[in-house]
Amino acid sequence: MKKVIIIHGYTSSPKRKKYQIISQELSALGVDYSIPALPGGKHPRSQEWLEIIDKEVKSSQKPVVLVGQSLGTRAVLLYLDKFGQKVDTVILVATFNNNIEENRKRRDGNYADFFDYPVDIEKIKKLANKFIVVHSKDDDSIDYKQGVEISNELGAELITYDNMGHFSGEERAEENAKVFLKIIKSVLNDNF
Repeated sequence: MKKVIIIHGYTSSPKRKKYQIISQELSALGVDYSIPALPGGKHPRSQEWLEIIDKEVKSSQKPVVLVGQSLGTRAVLLYLDKFGQKVDTVILVATFNNNIEENRKRRDGNYADFFDYPVDIEKIKKLANKFIVVHSKDDDSIDYKQGVEISNELGAELITYDNMGHFSGEERAEENAKVFLKIIKSVLNDNF
């Protein structure tokens, strides 16, 4: 069995409906998981997030599946780059590419320190057995091309949706949770 660690996006929280649905389903399946609350609100600091991710990963006695969504995807890649910790699988949902100039000015620079430097893709590729990128063509927050680009760089499996937007929003929580759960279950499939 593996441990699933889900890293939420900018201004999100494990209290959001999507994550509550995911929590209920993973609990019902007996899956070991964590969805840590990441600090900073509208002004998060990458170092704080990375320290929490490191604590979660290192406390696991099981192979880790790291799932990031939106800014959580960048945090996952920064974590792998900075800490060099091997994990089983990385799932990146609505992900950024590695172009720091393109991304550091987003949200008026509120999370610019997540883009202080490009991550070392070649190093990161060696730190997981599998990478999966999930992106929707109609994502109005992070362009689909960014997902395609990072997927190609990582040699990841790319799962494309046409109309899931940014995989966020309370009004689509059930639908978004289903996508997350489908992909997580596919990774855990050998255990069910």
